Amino acid sequence: MSPNELKQSIEFGLENLEMIYRRLLNFAVKEIDEEVKTSALTYECLGYYNAIEHLIIRVLKHLKVEMPSGAFSHRDTLRAFETLANNKVIDADKETLKVIEDLMTFRHVATKIYGFLIDPNKLQVVVHEIEQNHVHIKRLFDSTLNKLAE
Repeated sequence: MSPNELKQSIEFGLENLEMIYRRLLNFAVKEIDEEVKTSALTYECLGYYNAIEHLIIRVLKHLKVEMPSGAFSHRDTLRAFETLANNKVIDADKETLKVIEDLMTFRHVATKIYGFLIDPNKLQVVVHEIEQNHVHIKRLFDSTLNKLAE
């Protein structure tokens, strides 16, 4: 993948992330049935993590990092990205990486249980974490793109 293709791919991924974030914020403030709201927010939180993971995959592919597969592919994909940060290939602070790991954990739990078992209060913690860290996550991929373009 050329630097220009990476740029286009990351920009497209960030647009998707922003669109999901806006929908998440919209559902978070709506006064609707609690079950419907929980389902909608869960779906958007899952989509938010998936968008982040797709951005990570684009970076890994650009750097020709072997893509994990199998039962632990989500965890291993994030670990490969963290290795890039630890080796100073990309600039990523530990706090932002921890937030992404928390979102991955939520994704795992939410896809393994029935939606009606999701605790709305715990879901609000995830929504709040996204709200508080969205700008940092975007900055991570902007800085990654800039660093890889050098």
